[in-house]
Amino acid sequence: STKRETNQQLNCRDKAVVSTQSTGEIESMESNISSLKAAIQDKIAPLKVAHTRLANRSQRPNIELTRDPAHSQLVNEVQLIEDSISKLEQQLEASECSLKGLIRNQIDLKEDIRIKTKSLHIDKDLCQDLRTTVDYSHY
Repeated sequence: STKRETNQQLNCRDKAVVSTQSTGEIESMESNISSLKAAIQDKIAPLKVAHTRLANRSQRPNIELTRDPAHSQLVNEVQLIEDSISKLEQQLEASECSLKGLIRNQIDLKEDIRIKTKSLHIDKDLCQDLRTTVDYSHY
């Protein structure tokens, strides 16, 4: 029965070791986060240009302010870019939360592996000799 328990602990430890292969998932998530940040940064310059164009149109000297198709298109462009940035920021927030969860899970698994390895060391190396020397027939 002690060998069966030891084998069960070994199996659990092996499963935990396989589970720590989440390192690849973490690296993938970090890559995703950095690409989302880059995408957000890439949207800021066009947004500034569109805002500047709108501001220039609203401050034209000696010309009546008009709401022509060009103005409507600039307003739409600003709205589209802002919506795009908002969606990217939401994806970034969700990815960062997922990354935190993956890291937390990996830390928990490593701690579990450490405990199981220590338990196996105690069972196999320290207690096994004592178990073999005890004569159970008297009990």
